[in-house]
Amino acid sequence: MRHRTWTVLVTLALVVGVSIIGPTVAWAQEPPSTGMTTQDIVPKPNSGRAPTEAGDRGGALQLLLPTLLVLALGGGALHLTRQSRRARTEVSPPEDVRPSSSGSSPPPRW
Repeated sequence: MRHRTWTVLVTLALVVGVSIIGPTVAWAQEPPSTGMTTQDIVPKPNSGRAPTEAGDRGGALQLLLPTLLVLALGGGALHLTRQSRRARTEVSPPEDVRPSSSGSSPPPRW
């Protein structure tokens, strides 16, 4: 019973403390200044410059990375597909379990 009473008192004290201190701290803060204007974040079409180096926006390195990602994912998918097909052809049921042409077959013993 004492443990439950202490738990209720500590919880009540925390709730009261947070409700008093929380709004005071939030009102004292000012919004952070980024130093950037919000009007020019996205450049207008055809207002930039052509890439002069490989690492510039739209340069060869930026176009090479998505190409490598697509090739790696495609190669992995191709490898897994070939591997699963090979595994399916290697595993076949025994001869006495395969269905016969007469239509009646023994139950599988797998």
